[in-house]
Amino acid sequence: MAGLFHFWRRETVMEEKIGFDPAGNGNDRGHEASPARGGFLPSLIDIFLDPQKVFGRIDAGLQWWKAFIVIAIVNAAIAWFSVPLQIHITRLNERGMSPERLQQTVDGMERFGWVGAIIAPMAILVVLMLMSGIVNLVVNLVSARSDFKKVLSLACFAGLIGSLEQIITIIIIHARGIGEIESRAEAVVSIGPLALISDPGQLLTALLQSLSVFQIWYFVVFTLGIAAIFRMSWKKALIPAGSLWILGVLMAFVGQKMSGLG
Repeated sequence: MAGLFHFWRRETVMEEKIGFDPAGNGNDRGHEASPARGGFLPSLIDIFLDPQKVFGRIDAGLQWWKAFIVIAIVNAAIAWFSVPLQIHITRLNERGMSPERLQQTVDGMERFGWVGAIIAPMAILVVLMLMSGIVNLVVNLVSARSDFKKVLSLACFAGLIGSLEQIITIIIIHARGIGEIESRAEAVVSIGPLALISDPGQLLTALLQSLSVFQIWYFVVFTLGIAAIFRMSWKKALIPAGSLWILGVLMAFVGQKMSGLG
C-alpha cells in the first residue's frame, strides 16, 4: 500500500512539472509507465505493493492471460467452497417452495454443484473482456492511445485485488459457521460500509459492495494504471475508470437479482 500512495503522489508531482491544467487549456500529457524488470511472478506481488512496476510491464507487453489463470483458479475454488453455503441458503426456503420442490432443488445442487466451478472462470472471462472493451472505447475518446490488450491485462492484474477479497470473504463465512446463517442477508459479507447497514436491498447492496476497502483499492490501482499506461493525468483517467465502476455496480446488481442474494 505504501508503494501505491507513493505512486499517486508521484502522479501529482509530475502533473505539476508538466503544467497540468484541470480546465483542459494547458499541457495534459501525463507520463509514461516506468519500465520495470521482472515479469509475471513478481507482478503477482507488485500489484499489491508497488503497482507502478506492473504498469510498466503491462506497457511493455505483459500478457493478460497469465493473471487470468490465477483469477480463474481462485474463482473455481470459491465456487466450489460456496456450494455448501448455497445449499444451506436454499434449505432456509425463504422463497416458500413446497417440500418436494425444495428437496429436488437441494438434490440437484448436491449432484451438480461442481458445475459452478467450471462455469465461474468462463463467466469471469466474458465479464473481463466485455468491461475491458467498453473501457478501451472510453480511453480512445480521451486519449490518442488505446490498446484493448493492455486494458485487459490491467483489468486482470488489478483483479487480483478482488480475488484476495473473495478469498478473505469465503474464509470469514466458513469461520463463522455456515450453519449459523439464518437468512440470505447474513450470507453477504463485506469489508466496508455494507457491514454497517442491515437488509439494504439489492441495488444499495451492489453500490455499497463497490465501496468496500478492496474495491476502492482496486479502483485506485486501475485509475493509476490507466493514467500510467496511456500517458494521461490520473484526473482524466477517472473517466474510463469511472465507467468501469458503474458497470461493476450494475453487473453486481444483476448478479444479485439472479442469485436472490441481498
